[in-house]
Amino acid sequence: MAEGRVASLAEGALMAALAAVLVLSGYFIPPLQLLTNIIWTVPIVVLVVRQNLRLGVMATFIAGVVIALFTGPVNTVLLFAQFAALGLVYGYLFKIKAGAGRMITMGAVVSLLSLLLSLALTFKLTGMPAGGLIQQLEGTVNYAMDFYRRAGILDHLAGQGLTPEQLQASLEEMINLLKLLLPGILMTASLLAAFINYLVAEKVLRRLGLLATGLPPFRLWQLPWYAVWGVIAGLGLWQLGDYYHLGLASRMGLNILYVYIPLLASNGLAAILFILDRFKVTPFLKVALVVAALINIPVTLISLVTLGAFDPFFNYRRRLVPPPGKGE
Repeated sequence: MAEGRVASLAEGALMAALAAVLVLSGYFIPPLQLLTNIIWTVPIVVLVVRQNLRLGVMATFIAGVVIALFTGPVNTVLLFAQFAALGLVYGYLFKIKAGAGRMITMGAVVSLLSLLLSLALTFKLTGMPAGGLIQQLEGTVNYAMDFYRRAGILDHLAGQGLTPEQLQASLEEMINLLKLLLPGILMTASLLAAFINYLVAEKVLRRLGLLATGLPPFRLWQLPWYAVWGVIAGLGLWQLGDYYHLGLASRMGLNILYVYIPLLASNGLAAILFILDRFKVTPFLKVALVVAALINIPVTLISLVTLGAFDPFFNYRRRLVPPPGKGE
């Protein structure tokens, strides 16, 4: 019993050290920081699966203390507020063998709440008001115009018929769109962070023999049929707000649709890959389709989103699979 406890504590210390090394690698090598900030919790996930959640919490705390010695307490608190809970939740869900869809959904929710907590702590610790982020976005227009003026870009654009007033109006329109979609951008970033963390953790757990099965091939990925209601809600709120001049409803609808666009596009791409695999399309034709898609990306994106929106409801893929015993 005592030897097993010592071994567990030793493993916890090792995983805490590995998590700290990942974080510090990104801190001292900035190009790696975006990736290491997302995946540093993977050792904690492995620890929770192999041992228990309590030891995972302890290892997370120890890793935080080590990281704080090098990066300072403020940076450590903000980092752990954003990602620590995600690692612990994933570890617990992997341990109880939860489904991939449930895990990614839970991970996205935890990641979003953690991101909001991290932003709240940032405002509190820096003294910046909650609207400071919006003010900084608005200030980027003036910074950009000053930079273009000093670099001589405005004179070059003026020679092409684009006046400084037109350029400034375009930049302001871009910033206004960014402000409008900021909630959707935060939600999408949280979903992406949760998904990347899940993929890395799953890969590591399967390599260690701690996970028997993982995600199915990408061509079999499919949104559930009730996901269509999110698209309907987004379109409904957007049109309702636009017709009755309800700003909040319009913004909510646009942000819901913004979050759904990458999900629907991915679902549409999976459906196309399923069809190509089902009908044994030749490599030459596949390359031709890819080239055609890249030539006109806007049309390709619209097509993928449209197919991805209708696929969960009509389930084209099931119609293409012959019933058992019918053969090909």
